Amino acid sequence: MHEAAKLDYLLRLVGADQVMLGTDYPFPLGELEPGKLIASMPYDEAIIEMLFHGAASNWLGLDAGAFTNG
Repeated sequence: MHEAAKLDYLLRLVGADQVMLGTDYPFPLGELEPGKLIASMPYDEAIIEMLFHGAASNWLGLDAGAFTNG
């Protein structure tokens, strides 16, 4: 996403559990700093975590806790 309004729309349409952070690396087509838009949004911590790693962990069938020290 390149715009906050489009990210809001997508989350309302399909839910945060169906959206995950990705990049266009090595091509500079999107954000120069991946995740900057998500971090700037006024979402609660649970939605931000879902977008940054939760949805990807769920899709891959991985326990996100296995990758943290918490």
